[in-house]
This record gives sequence, structure tokens and C-alpha cells, in this order.
Amino acid sequence: MVAPIHSDNMPSNHLNKLHSINHVLEVGMPYPVFESYLNSYRQYIDFIKFGWGSALIDPEFALKKKLCDQLNIRPLLGGTFFEYMIHHYNFDDFARHILSFDLDCVELSRGTIDIEDHLYSSFIRTLSSDYFVMSEVGRKSSDPAKKLTPAHWLSHCELSAEAGASLIILESRESGRSGYVSTGGDVDAVVMDTITSVIPVDSLLFEAPIKSVQTFLLKRFGSVVNLGNLSLSDLVAVQSLRCGLRSDTLLDMQPKF
Repeated sequence: MVAPIHSDNMPSNHLNKLHSINHVLEVGMPYPVFESYLNSYRQYIDFIKFGWGSALIDPEFALKKKLCDQLNIRPLLGGTFFEYMIHHYNFDDFARHILSFDLDCVELSRGTIDIEDHLYSSFIRTLSSDYFVMSEVGRKSSDPAKKLTPAHWLSHCELSAEAGASLIILESRESGRSGYVSTGGDVDAVVMDTITSVIPVDSLLFEAPIKSVQTFLLKRFGSVVNLGNLSLSDLVAVQSLRCGLRSDTLLDMQPKF
């Protein structure tokens, strides 16, 4: 079983007041807007994921990464970048890119391409000695034939944990309507119960860019649940949900102020 994330694993000024993780998805925002959001709300940001391999095509990536470093926010590339490198090149090329970008956090996934269990776990083991490794579990395809059963969800989480992942991400994509969430926006309670009966909740990062799923998770697991794929523009709204300052969670959260 993966060990829970503790505060000493996080940057000192990013215990996020409630000792939870906010993981933001960067979608190609112009640098001046990006800079403004980070300077205003950095206390609510722990990780920023540059999605879709955008580090290879965003002319402002280096500037954005530098700002993250200055503000003690941990940048990383999305799992699709890892899959792109494995599919077209190899693991060593992926590792060289991570090193060239001067990153200390990586995300691995196999939501689009098939990677054998033994090979995927070996990638995690290799990286975990030098990096904070996030391993994403779940399929990106909406094809029912590729849907993971609850037992498969759990076994993939356990494999990641046993291989040394620092945090396990549960897939719902940038839409918030994939993986453990249906296309209608409903959380698969069977999958959720199966995973959390074995894996500590604070070792999980739930991709949850939509309010209804954020609300469900906060009510189910409390204000300190780790939320991922958040939008920069939603940070105050999410923090208000965490603190019970919105009607959706007012009756469920203890007062913080």
C-alpha cells in the first residue's frame, strides 16, 4: 500500500491551508494572464501540469516554468507527453527531455497506449529514486470495450503504489467526464469504493475539473481531498467549496474562519 502524502513532502508554503493538494491544468494561457493568476493565487496552487505535450510547442513554456520555480509551485508535464515519447521514441528519450526541462516531478500514464504491467512498473521504479512520480490510472477512451472494471482500477492503483509512485491520479481528463466519471458527470461509486477500501485517500489525486464532481468528493472525503485538473480561473471557487463558503458544501464543512 502506498504511504500517505505528508506535509514534509510538499513545499513549505504550499500546505494549502488545509493540507490538501490543488493540481492545476495549464491549457496554453498567454503568459501575462498566467503570471497574474499565479501571483494572485499561488497559495492555492501546489502543482501545475502543462498538458498535451505543450512544453514542446508553447513558446512561453520556459517563462512559465521559471515563474513556477520562483513561486515554489511544482511544474510537470502531462501523462500524454510520456505516452507520446514511449510510443514514438523510448523511455530514455523521455528521461532526457525531463532532465532538459529541469523538472523534479513527472507524470506517467497508459490511458491511450498499452504498456505491459512489468514494463510500466519498471518505469516508475526507475524514476522514483530521483523524481516525485505521479502515476495516472484510467482509460481516456469512451469505448465501452476498453472500460476498466473496478478490480482493474484497483490492481492498476496497487501496481503504481508498489512500484513507488508518490501519488496516484484517477483519470477524468480535462473534460471531467471520463475515467471514474461518466459522460453524464456522475462518479462511479463502485470504482470509488473499491479503490478507497485499499488505497489511502490522501495518496490519491482525483481529476475533478467540474463543480459537481468537486462537490461530491469534498462531501465524501472531506475538505482535504486532493483535487486535480483544476482551472486557474476556478481556484477561488474551489477553495470556497473546501471551506464551506458555498451553499453546495456549507452544511458539510466545519468552519475555518
